[in-house]
Amino acid sequence: MQASIEQELSTLGGHVACVVIRMTDEVPQELVSINADHVFPAASLAKVPLLIEVARQVEFGMLCWETRYRVWEGARVASDGVIADLSADLQPTVQDLAHLMIAISDNTASNMLLDIVGMDAVNATMSNLGLTDTRIERRFIDFEARKAGYDNWTTAADMALLYSFFFTELLPGKKKMLKMLLRQNDYTILPAYWGEKTPFAHKTGGLAGIIHDAGILYAPTHPETPLIIVIMTSEQVDEPLTRYTLARVGRIIYLGEQSVSPR
Repeated sequence: MQASIEQELSTLGGHVACVVIRMTDEVPQELVSINADHVFPAASLAKVPLLIEVARQVEFGMLCWETRYRVWEGARVASDGVIADLSADLQPTVQDLAHLMIAISDNTASNMLLDIVGMDAVNATMSNLGLTDTRIERRFIDFEARKAGYDNWTTAADMALLYSFFFTELLPGKKKMLKMLLRQNDYTILPAYWGEKTPFAHKTGGLAGIIHDAGILYAPTHPETPLIIVIMTSEQVDEPLTRYTLARVGRIIYLGEQSVSPR
């Protein structure tokens, strides 16, 4: 599988990374590792660490999923999502905000949650989990901060590690979070050839020249041994080609799963 994916990704310029891990009852099996430790701008993949910190604070009584917040003007950004275009009197719950952040990548919801839990808290939790190259330095769609050199960062290895914690007891609220990740509505990258009925608990990310997709695939042929898949790109000059190439990588992974003998 690795050789086929390397060949497919070789058609792209810029930077690319890919990690594929099979989760088993025994030791996880690393199937693919390409530039796993290269640090990328995280784009909306940073919303997965934020979601995990929200769930952690709920678990420890610092937040409640049902608490409502009025949408403050400082959080509104005109980009992906819907909240910025809705009534100023809207008062979504924490769970509403988290769902919108993951399912449709709503950046206003994301900024609200980041303000509520605190950037330092997200970074501390990621550090405690061993994600050494994952850090949030700015709010979402804060391009002035980005011009000043602040960004949100991660690696394919860190994202794979983060998703691996969904198979442990270390993540409070993991069932609720997985349900949200399964409702991610962008199926145009890794799952483009799979069909929307194939369970893939994932989050995409994108900015100019950047396209990411990362999550847990429950392949119908082997749902008992899910795959953690992370693919990241930066400095891409042709977005349609990049999306098509990553979709083909997803197809290679999916066909590879269909050829694996049942366990």
